[in-house]
Amino acid sequence: MTKRLKLLLCCYACDPGSGSESGMGWNFAKSISAHHDAHVIVEAKFKRPLEEYASQHPDEVKNMTFYFVPRTRLRLLRKILPMSYYWTYRAWMKKAYKLAVELDNRNDYDLIHMITLSGYREPSFFWKIPKPFIWGPIGGLSDSPWCLLPVLGLRGAFTLCVRNIANGLQKRYGYACRKAAKHAHTILTKTKQDVADIKNFWHKDSQLLTEVGFENRHQKYEPHSHEPGTPLQICWAGVHEPRKNLELLLHALTLCKEPMQVHVLSKGSRTPIYKKLAAKLGVEDKVIFHGFVPREESFQIMSSSHVFVITSVRDDTPTVLFEAFRYALPVVAIDHAGFGAILDDTCGCKIPIHSFKQVVADYAKHLDFLATHEDERCRKSQGALNICQNYTWEKKMEFLNRLYEEAAVLKNGRPH
Repeated sequence: MTKRLKLLLCCYACDPGSGSESGMGWNFAKSISAHHDAHVIVEAKFKRPLEEYASQHPDEVKNMTFYFVPRTRLRLLRKILPMSYYWTYRAWMKKAYKLAVELDNRNDYDLIHMITLSGYREPSFFWKIPKPFIWGPIGGLSDSPWCLLPVLGLRGAFTLCVRNIANGLQKRYGYACRKAAKHAHTILTKTKQDVADIKNFWHKDSQLLTEVGFENRHQKYEPHSHEPGTPLQICWAGVHEPRKNLELLLHALTLCKEPMQVHVLSKGSRTPIYKKLAAKLGVEDKVIFHGFVPREESFQIMSSSHVFVITSVRDDTPTVLFEAFRYALPVVAIDHAGFGAILDDTCGCKIPIHSFKQVVADYAKHLDFLATHEDERCRKSQGALNICQNYTWEKKMEFLNRLYEEAAVLKNGRPH
């Protein structure tokens, strides 16, 4: 039986009604509190949704105590200089650390776990507190594939090129992240590439733990059958911005020999560019741009599809990957970031990255194959459903409980 511990969690972003970073923070905090007493430091803007949820679901938060720290925002400066986001976040971290020291003096925690924000660039100062420090799962270390950037347009390519260069410098020479890594009992990472980078640049071992997952009670969906000769229904979802790289799929459609119908969800700054490119390539009749649709409608589109495609060049483990698995959709994606670490032949098709032309051709090849080999597509559909069981929050807690028990032995730097 797991020993109940008293934990201090740093969850800058934590919201039970959201996805992405804040949803990740909530899911970790909630799952941890089912086994331990969780004291959670959160940014003040999440106070209202957390208090509203607590009033409606008191049993789910009975082992959680929240502490809210406000953040100063410089909105005008951020528009002019986006990197100023990290300056104000670092200032928030200093305030959170000061509170953490006071709380530890009062409550004598068994260990401290920094969960969100999960980017590695500005880790907390919590490692200075003389308790075992768990950091992660962190991400953001992976570079975008250089050979896929030119198609993103001048602004998109420039932005990701600058990020790659800055990433390389910060991984190698960043003081804050190297210091936190040195003092961490354990670093948790989102991708296999992150594990390799941390070992290479920080000379520290880390452990892989995806940041998203399922509830054991999640609804099961049956695979949607495809009749060969009819259009293969493909779903693509994500904010329309350069890093999502829908261009790859649009170019691949020009090489597909079988009938295809692509359902594009959401929208963004590049939506007009995507529509113009589809027309220019002569595939506009194969692409339906749905825009933003209600959550239920987007799920209906996904559940009626046969395949899900991911083209992102800068992501850790997108939530939508697991949504696709939940709907029994085989996933076709490049071998990159979090989805590259999870995908295998049982649940999808993973494309190596050598050149833009090669990647586009491989997307078309895999889509044509799935359109003409229903038995293989069904096998991968079943594999997508099966893989869900490997990424439940219950499974994650089995891992974390073992880690916590090991770390708690080192409380105050000595066995206790």
